[in-house]
Amino acid sequence: MPQQRFMSNRKMLLGEDSNALVFLFAVNMIIFVLISFLKTVYYLTDTPLELFERQIVDWFRMPGSFLAVMYKPWTFLIHFFSQYHFWQLVSSMLWLWSFGYIFQDLSGNKHVIPVYIYAGAAGAIAFLTANALLPSMVNVAQPIMGAGASVVGIAVATTVLAPKYKLFPLVYGGIPLWVLTLIFLVLDFSTALGTPSILMSHIIAALVGFGYMKLLQNGTNLGDRMVRFYQWGNGLFEPAELREKKSNTIKNSSTENELNAILDKMNIVGYDNLTEKEKAFLKSASQE
Repeated sequence: MPQQRFMSNRKMLLGEDSNALVFLFAVNMIIFVLISFLKTVYYLTDTPLELFERQIVDWFRMPGSFLAVMYKPWTFLIHFFSQYHFWQLVSSMLWLWSFGYIFQDLSGNKHVIPVYIYAGAAGAIAFLTANALLPSMVNVAQPIMGAGASVVGIAVATTVLAPKYKLFPLVYGGIPLWVLTLIFLVLDFSTALGTPSILMSHIIAALVGFGYMKLLQNGTNLGDRMVRFYQWGNGLFEPAELREKKSNTIKNSSTENELNAILDKMNIVGYDNLTEKEKAFLKSASQE
């Protein structure tokens, strides 16, 4: 079955409404711009940087202990969407794009955000737990923010999905994706060596990415409820006319939606694991 032919017909466009990767980029960029703008305001008023971090940045970064997080529970989720330093933002977004684009192209747009959130949340729990189990670190544990753990989860999930995916095909026949992932993990883990709790956070995030994809390949979709909740919440704020228009569009494009769903399944579990009905549908679509 010519799998590549189908994949090439459904590339995600940068501004497409359903592009989950662009959504993650947008959230990270908006929070970074907001923090940077407020930092500029503080700078122009000659306010000490320490006061700015205490009054503004602390609302976005997660404290280093469970007790402190109880007083700022929102930071448990928002911290892995928040970037404070420019080069941290550039590094995280470049790696997110490198792995996220492949992941989204092969698995569809319904798994990028769940893996990002699950890996970030599991990494946060691991970070807090490591600090709690190492009492000597509690007093010196610094708050954390950034997409590091989430990007590690995306990278590992992508590699589990397609370890033999070839990058730069013109260079000696291409470089396997697992090589890029290995380089990324070595760089990431070596950077985190100085802070054991952060290292543990990223290791757990990697295991979450691995486990999510393995379960998905075995038929268990951990991201389904999260996607449905997002779609439900998103629909609450849409005008009635737009909801009706989208409903009609979905009805009119049911064949295309079915094709994309089968392609997503094929990319995850392989062509041989499709049902006979799904194989027949793909064969019919390839002849149109």
